Amino acid sequence: MIIKTKLQIHLIFLSFLLILLSTILDELSLGKAWFYLHANSLVGVQSISEEINNTFRLGIFFNFILISILNTNLLFFLGVTIILVSLFLFLYTI
Repeated sequence: MIIKTKLQIHLIFLSFLLILLSTILDELSLGKAWFYLHANSLVGVQSISEEINNTFRLGIFFNFILISILNTNLLFFLGVTIILVSLFLFLYTI
């Protein structure tokens, strides 16, 4: 019980630190980090996104959501993800 509480406190502090750093480092987006890691897979996702956009009637919303996610700051995204992991640890562990 104490270990779970300490882990959650550390995760929450880490997430707030990452969210605070995301305000300082504005230029680090999720799409830019993906481009630096493997640009060809990002081009592949672009072709799939264009195919979905042309195939389905509401495909433009998929493009909007994908571009919004890729423009999100990487540190902010990691901070929110860590908060969600802490929440699931709290809800689903005994």
